[in-house]
Amino acid sequence: MNVNLQDLSERARYSLLMGSVVPRPIALITTMDDAGRVNAAPFSCFNLMGTTPPTVVIGIDSRSPGVAKDTVRNIHLTGQFVINLVSEAIATPMSQCASPLPPGEDELAYSGLTSAPSVQVAPPRIAESPINLECQRTTALDIGHGRTLVVANILHYHVKDEFYDAATGYVRSEQLGLIARMHGKSWYARTTDLFEVHRPPGSSTAG
Repeated sequence: MNVNLQDLSERARYSLLMGSVVPRPIALITTMDDAGRVNAAPFSCFNLMGTTPPTVVIGIDSRSPGVAKDTVRNIHLTGQFVINLVSEAIATPMSQCASPLPPGEDELAYSGLTSAPSVQVAPPRIAESPINLECQRTTALDIGHGRTLVVANILHYHVKDEFYDAATGYVRSEQLGLIARMHGKSWYARTTDLFEVHRPPGSSTAG
């Protein structure tokens, strides 16, 4: 089977692609508006795009035609946000942060998550998250149909001590218990079922 995506409805494209490009890491993003009110929302169109400079990209849909989500609006206002990675322990609160709350209502308080101060940006990080990435927007691209791509530099990095090996400088990734977005409205994957494939001798991480 082959599909011309331009022939599909928006909903059909969403179902096809979101069920195919899996698993997707989850960015639980905290932002702050110009009145100092905190917003938290999860996004799975997200990934690390490089380490020099340390760069992340997030794809964010609009709330409705012509109405930007609070996350996009706050990033446009301040240029700052925090990506909080999601472990299985906070899967339910993460999902609750997607609830359609009235503007200005605190998703962290609603979901039972705890804010913690950031170091280089104004929006707080989430204390329960195993890893927090403090970010500064580099650029934001309107790619049409109410969708925005946010490109940002990671300014500051937090990892819980139990997940960091100070002797080697490596993260104990296998212990983080991170989850990833799968298909449909409510399916997720664990990162606890791992296997190893050795690279060919002489190969590098670059293509």
